[in-house]
Amino acid sequence: MIPQFKSKLELLKFLSTECIKFMKEIDIQHPQQIGIQNSYASTLNYLAKTEEASGGCHFISTMLYILLVEQGIECDLIVGEVENFEKGIRFSHSWVEVRGAIYDPAIMHTLDGAVHPPVYHGVCLTYEALEMEYGVSDSQDELDRDAKQVLNKSVTAYLDEIAKFGFPKNYLWNEILKAGTGILGYTNLSRLRKKYDSHFRVLKTSGEV
Repeated sequence: MIPQFKSKLELLKFLSTECIKFMKEIDIQHPQQIGIQNSYASTLNYLAKTEEASGGCHFISTMLYILLVEQGIECDLIVGEVENFEKGIRFSHSWVEVRGAIYDPAIMHTLDGAVHPPVYHGVCLTYEALEMEYGVSDSQDELDRDAKQVLNKSVTAYLDEIAKFGFPKNYLWNEILKAGTGILGYTNLSRLRKKYDSHFRVLKTSGEV
């Protein structure tokens, strides 16, 4: 029987819980598999309980990226065009790749209000076929305005920019630290700002292997 949900957040919380169970069954053949699992689960849980995170792929991918990097896990923060070939639509998006495999919790709750299966190690966490193709554009010219802007900003510049919209400068950093409780431990924000001021997104296009 399919459960009945009173709200989208209730659905997302249920989906997040079920997807994390499935995620733990996937052996990704990585020496830091547990760290990757914990980071992904923390990010997915944050997304599932935060209404404002809808369509926040640039932030959610940044959160996952920092949680991974702070554990010494090599990964890339990616921006590019994604095509849903089932619906025939294309949109600008951010995600993380570890050894070339796609990790995309943010796809679960997109700006258009749709709910999609989150992607872990290139696998949909609902046993469905992956309906998205990542990195389908030919150049950055095809990105939307927001994607072009985040591509050209460091991680620190991107996170600090929230102050322009009336939020405290530390707002997004603190959200990452809360999501990473139990993973990051005590972390000095000055150190993080300095470190991630030299970290940038990588553009993925259709010409890459």
